[in-house]
Amino acid sequence: MAGTRLAVTTVDQTYGWGTKANNYEERLGRAGVLRDEITAIGVEGNKVIDTSGDTRNYWFNDGSTDNKILLFQSRYRREISGTITLSPVIKIHDAKTWTVSHTVNQPADWPSIKNVNNAVGVGGYLYAIDFDNAKIAKITMTGSSPYVETAAYTFTNPSYPADKSYGVALSTNAAGTKLYGLFITVDDLWTGPSNYKESTVVELDLVTFTETRRTKRVSTVDYNLNLGRNAFTLEWHGSKLYVCSIGGKQGGGTPNPNSKLDIIDPANTADPTGLAFTTAFTAADLTPILGEGPELRDITFTNDGNAYVLAGYYFANYTTFKGYVLQFPAGNVAPDYLTGSYFFPTSLPNQGSVFAVLANDRNRIWLARGMYIDLCAQDVTSGEALTHIQTKAAYEINGPANTYYLNSVTLYGEDPVTDTAMPLTKSGYQAPAFASTSVRALFEREKLIHEEEQKHQAIRARIVAGKKNTVNNK
Repeated sequence: MAGTRLAVTTVDQTYGWGTKANNYEERLGRAGVLRDEITAIGVEGNKVIDTSGDTRNYWFNDGSTDNKILLFQSRYRREISGTITLSPVIKIHDAKTWTVSHTVNQPADWPSIKNVNNAVGVGGYLYAIDFDNAKIAKITMTGSSPYVETAAYTFTNPSYPADKSYGVALSTNAAGTKLYGLFITVDDLWTGPSNYKESTVVELDLVTFTETRRTKRVSTVDYNLNLGRNAFTLEWHGSKLYVCSIGGKQGGGTPNPNSKLDIIDPANTADPTGLAFTTAFTAADLTPILGEGPELRDITFTNDGNAYVLAGYYFANYTTFKGYVLQFPAGNVAPDYLTGSYFFPTSLPNQGSVFAVLANDRNRIWLARGMYIDLCAQDVTSGEALTHIQTKAAYEINGPANTYYLNSVTLYGEDPVTDTAMPLTKSGYQAPAFASTSVRALFEREKLIHEEEQKHQAIRARIVAGKKNTVNNK
């Protein structure tokens, strides 16, 4: 238990100022660590300071007696001509001491990685998925030149050749022989009302590092038969993969009714080229119970198999997030078996934040929500889904008071040899897909702000036109 930690990166308040002229190469980020101390949250404070304004961390096992933290710093600079992406800063830290054991030379060492969105370590290799390039890089972790990319997989979507795809999340099977990548496809992520297409999960064989199967576009008419759109989470549990999707564009004021939870069964080999899946439930299925159908964003599992689903949506002004953590018993992830819900409203001074739910080895739940982290205990004896233990604000983790946005959270272990109580292959100890991360979040926020500004400009134009008409009619 002592070795279980929650790594957290935070960023200065300017992270939420989408259209401001700040540069994300500036030293606005920090990394710190929290501990579960049974009755409270322990704070270890700053581990790294003066990182870029968009820094994320991912835990992985490099196969030795030490676990590692991948600290990835996106850097981009605003200019009159637009946003310019700079080479990221990538450093490998020892999970015990947070000392830097390796610095990746970019872009020479990881040419496929521009904006990492998830990473896992399997069988002596590190696999990283890139959001912008829709690529998965295979990276060696041993030898005289460690942490060098040796191969790359590029996702394409022939069903929508005119659209752009993005890499979201990675997961592996229990045997460590297969790698699964989650990708989303959209006509235009940055401008206008984005039209999301069906998300896709691909299966890669880790020996040949080639695609063997993928979820298919079943019908052009009945989209209920397809994997959810704008998927956020790919979580392995038992022998299946769980995919939470928003259903399309995030709802502002009204949840997206197409949000759902899909379950992929890789053991179903009826179609040798297709990954079979079923829909566990949709957001609308929660309406009879909750009175509304919030968007389904993340899922995690405790050691006893209980499932916790993070659901919620933004209000119309995108400054308040109404959320739930929903508990389901082992093997019955469906509304009819809902055993409890933990409700939380989160007000956001600026657009966009990280929302994620993670379970550690003591059936405890960590909830990241905007500017706060909650630690909760599973309490099935009283009929409650979760018992709240303590909340920490982001500024309490890293300080000073103006550094208060969560940018990433990752549960991890320090030492796979001494931390025998923690199953390091357990899904949840690797960084989940967040509700919004990295350049994706930046542009999503810019889009929302731009859309709202366009509305205000239209209103102002009508007011001015009305005043002119009044003057002309006098």
